[in-house]
Amino acid sequence: MSFKKRVVTTLCAGAVAGAALGVGAGVASAGPKWPGPPPPWPVPGPGVNVGGPGNPLPPGQNGFPPPGHRNYVVPVWAPPAPPPPYWAPWLPVEWNSEVNAWGVQWNGEFRAAPF
Repeated sequence: MSFKKRVVTTLCAGAVAGAALGVGAGVASAGPKWPGPPPPWPVPGPGVNVGGPGNPLPPGQNGFPPPGHRNYVVPVWAPPAPPPPYWAPWLPVEWNSEVNAWGVQWNGEFRAAPF
């Protein structure tokens, strides 16, 4: 009887050790399916989903507005626009409604006049 008891004890100890080490565990596969479904495009129309299927970008501008197009309105009380700065005469002078001043965009920040 002691032989059978040793065999059962050994098998039980091996099962507990195997479970502790994760021998019986499966490989986790919770990753997303690849490639996923295409993004839902809105209903085609003017100004919607530019560059999406069936609505290509405008030619020649790479998706940017036409040259000289600005999204601001200069108030009536604003002084006239100053000339461009002497250190960068190629920069366009534009009105900044957050600062209420004329200035230029230089290295990603707004530089207000006077230059």
